[in-house]
Amino acid sequence: MKTTLSILLVLFAFANVLGQEIKKTPAFEVTVHGKGDTMFLIPGLSCSGNVWNETVAKYKDNYQIHVITLAGFGGVKPIASENILQEVKTALITYIQQHKTKNSILIGHSIGGFTSLLIGIDDQKLVSKIIIVDSLPFLAGASNPSMTEEIVKSTYGMLKEMYMPMDSITLRNTLKQSLGGMMRNKAQLDFVLNDAAKSDRRTLGFTMFEMMSTDIRNTIQNIKTPTLVLTNWNEPIPQFPNFTRAEKMKMCQEQYKNCTSCTVKIVDKAEHFIMLDNPTEFYKEVSTFIKTN
Repeated sequence: MKTTLSILLVLFAFANVLGQEIKKTPAFEVTVHGKGDTMFLIPGLSCSGNVWNETVAKYKDNYQIHVITLAGFGGVKPIASENILQEVKTALITYIQQHKTKNSILIGHSIGGFTSLLIGIDDQKLVSKIIIVDSLPFLAGASNPSMTEEIVKSTYGMLKEMYMPMDSITLRNTLKQSLGGMMRNKAQLDFVLNDAAKSDRRTLGFTMFEMMSTDIRNTIQNIKTPTLVLTNWNEPIPQFPNFTRAEKMKMCQEQYKNCTSCTVKIVDKAEHFIMLDNPTEFYKEVSTFIKTN
């Protein structure tokens, strides 16, 4: 009994040292760090909330940070829904309503950014500010503005099943290739990959298809919350000489043109994982936006 009590005391002390609280819901898992007004961080496809570790370290002295890992990603138990992102959106709105403060911030990366847009459309007064990190209201329309949901659904249905036949080695190699192409800072690749490889195969395919086949370019006009959209620019791609920094900006602005509360900015020297590739510039943009009235 004495030994058991000692172990419990050590564990309790260790938890206090970590300074975090873990909360679980069917749609996501949350770790909580720091104190102050609340900041909610949502990672992208396959990723755990650990991709936000440096962001947590940056802001935890001034914010109580709720780091989300979505169901099915990074080893978190999946849900069986046919519309995973919609279910996650609804659960997140409820969670944020329960934990928000006067000046709450919502930051979402990639598919987490898309989910943040869905949240902003549904509840215009939920948070004080939203930050979207390299996400679009209709990814499938990035290179072809005339693309429609119907075309995507009829053409890209195989996305749902894409990861299902993969064994663990094939899945890891596939994710390594895709994530590697999205990161300028290759030193962070294994760190992100180790959690991503724990993801549920069905969830990967279903959420990618759900995002690709959902066009919210018109409905983002309902977002009234001040929203900063950060996209990236690294280097010209030899295969696409006409796709310049200016063209990247033009494409993003076109996608967000119906959101009058949205401001689009480019972070240079970064690929898709902006917060890992160029954290200095990322924090500068985030902090400046947070401080503006």
